[in-house]
Amino acid sequence: MLSLREDSPFEMLSQFSAHFDGDLIENLGAAKMTIENEHGIGYISLYELLPGFTAWIYNIKFSEDLVINMNFKDDRPYYFGYNVSGYQMQKFPQDIGYKKIRQGQNFVIISKPNSSSEFVIPNNIEYKCCYIIINPELLKESKIPSKLKLIHDLTESFKLNNESEPFRYFGDIDARIGTYADVIVENERTDIIGRLITEGAVLRMLGSQIEAHAHDSNIDNFKPALTKSELSRITNIGDYVLENITEKVSVDEISIHLRISPKKLQSGVRFLYGYSANEYLTRLRLEHSKELMHSTDMNISEICFAVGYQSKSYFSKIFLDTFGNSPSAYRKSYEDANLLYDISYRSLAEDSLSRKDVDEIINIARSSNPQFNITGSIIFHRNIFFQIIEGPKKEVMTLFKNIRSDRRHKDIQIMWQGFKMKREFDNWALATISDEGELKVEIQGNTKNLELSNLLGELDQSAIDSENLWRKVRNIIKLNADESAA
Repeated sequence: MLSLREDSPFEMLSQFSAHFDGDLIENLGAAKMTIENEHGIGYISLYELLPGFTAWIYNIKFSEDLVINMNFKDDRPYYFGYNVSGYQMQKFPQDIGYKKIRQGQNFVIISKPNSSSEFVIPNNIEYKCCYIIINPELLKESKIPSKLKLIHDLTESFKLNNESEPFRYFGDIDARIGTYADVIVENERTDIIGRLITEGAVLRMLGSQIEAHAHDSNIDNFKPALTKSELSRITNIGDYVLENITEKVSVDEISIHLRISPKKLQSGVRFLYGYSANEYLTRLRLEHSKELMHSTDMNISEICFAVGYQSKSYFSKIFLDTFGNSPSAYRKSYEDANLLYDISYRSLAEDSLSRKDVDEIINIARSSNPQFNITGSIIFHRNIFFQIIEGPKKEVMTLFKNIRSDRRHKDIQIMWQGFKMKREFDNWALATISDEGELKVEIQGNTKNLELSNLLGELDQSAIDSENLWRKVRNIIKLNADESAA
C-alpha cells in the first residue's frame, strides 16, 4: 500500500516516484514520473496551471494492484476526475466496501478534513485517467477574474450541508468530457506547449463536469469536427511559433506550414485550447515571457522584444489583462514572497582533479554558502559532482555562474531549475554514495541509508553517468529532507 500525504502536487508525485523507483523529470509548472520496471510501465504527469489548480494524469499499467491510502489535510480541495480507460475503486472510512468508478465515468470527490480515503487501481489494465485538483484556498489568492469566478461557480454548484463530511458524486458516462480528457491523457509533453494543450482541455473538461453535475446531463454525440491526425498536426503550432518567437507569425503562414486550411486551424485551436488562433499565439508568447522571467535576469524590455513585441506598453497591457498583474508586478511578486530558487545539477570533474581539490570544493560549499543564505546538498562520487542549491535567486544564479566558469567542472547537466515555496535544508547537508551503491544522507542530524543498486541494478560507470540516476538521487534526498523537517 502507498500511504500518500496530501501536499503540493510536486511533492505528491515525488512520493509516487520514490515508491515506484520512477524517473522524475521536473519543468517549470509541470513534472512527469516514468516507470519501466517490475512495478509496471507508463507514466504519471502533472501540470500546475495556477497555485491551487493542477491537472494530474495517469497513463500507466501496474504489475500489481495499486492501493493508495490518501491522507487529506484540512484545505478540502475538489478532486474532479474522468477514467478514459480502465477503472478504479474508492472508499471512505465509513464505507463497508469499495465503490467502482467505471471507464468513461465523470466523478467528483471532496474529502473530509484531516481524514483519509482509499483508492485501488487494478493490475494489468491500461489505466488512463485525468484528475483536476482544485484548492479554493490557494486559488482565491489569484487576482485573475476568471479564476475568482471559478471559485464562485464551485461554491454554488457544490453546496454541502455539512462541510466536515466527505462528498462523492459519480455521474453518467459522458462522451463530451471524455473527448477533452483523452486530449489531456495522450499529451506527453511537459514543456510550455504541453502545458497550454493541457490547460485548454482542462478548462473545457472542468466546465463540462460542473455542468454535468448541475444538470446530470449525458451528451453522447459530441465529436470535434477534425480527425485525430489533423488535431495532432495542430498541436505542433506551438513549436513553430517558439522557433519564430521574435517574428510576427500570421495564422495563414501557420496553416501553410501545418498543411491545414485556416478554417480547420481556427476550429482545431478553439477545440484544443478554448481560444481563437490569434489568442493562442498571444498566450504562448506571454507564457514564454513568464518562463524568461523565471529563468533569466533579462529586464522587462528585453523580454518584451524577445517574445516578439515591439511596444513595451502594449506588452504590459496584454500581460496585465491575461494574468492580473503587470510584468513588473509579476516579477516583483516573487521577490516580495521571498520565494526560493533551486538549481540541481550534475557535472563531471576534470581528470586532473585531486582529492585535495574535492575537499576544498565541499568545505567551501558547507562553510561559505550559508552566509549568502544558500543551503543544499552536495555529493562527489566516481569523478561526478551532484549538487542541490537553494536560496535567493540572485545569490543562487551568481553561485551557479561561478560553478559554470570553474575549470574543475565540465559537462554540466541541470536536473531542475526554478522557484519553490519552501526550503528543503536548514543548513548544508552532505550525502555520499559508496561504491557498493549505498546512498547515505545526513540531514539536520539524521542519517538515512538507501541501496541505490535496488533502483538501477549494478551501479557500473554507465549507470553512474546517467541523468536518470541523479534525478532519483535528488528526489530521495528531498524526500528525506522533508521527513526530517516534519
